[in-house]
Amino acid sequence: MGYENNTMNLASGSAYNHYGKRGTEDGVVSGGSIHKDGIVQEAVVYITGDDFGGTTSFDTRLTLPAGAVFRDAVFEVGEAFTLGNADNVFSIGTNGSEATNGVEIANPDVAGTTVDSTGGGTWVPTAALAADTAVGVAVSGTTAGVTAGSGKAKVVIRYTKI
Repeated sequence: MGYENNTMNLASGSAYNHYGKRGTEDGVVSGGSIHKDGIVQEAVVYITGDDFGGTTSFDTRLTLPAGAVFRDAVFEVGEAFTLGNADNVFSIGTNGSEATNGVEIANPDVAGTTVDSTGGGTWVPTAALAADTAVGVAVSGTTAGVTAGSGKAKVVIRYTKI
């Protein structure tokens, strides 16, 4: 039968449970990360019209690690965006050069799901990123713009690290 130790080591802050010392997951708020090469990783970016702040791009504060190889991006529009023109597209990729180095999502003004597995520039599925890469979102096209308060989307970027 198991033995439960209800004491806590106050000097080290270690907690115990029914089967021994409990891990504290230092540096992880919830969940965790798998730090093995070759495992498919997922990074999630949420986008709203307010994120653009009246401009045509914004930094997501997400950084993909050096050695990451892009696999695909799933773009899910839950609530349609109000755009400057019907030909506007969203580009998600290297901050500052999203249209060249990243993925492009047409029709963000229509609720639905789009998958891009081709990428462009440094975001092709056959090449690893040479350095840590900040991720940004940009809107382009005739009269590029996104109305504040419009639209909600989620982008799941899948990559492996070599």
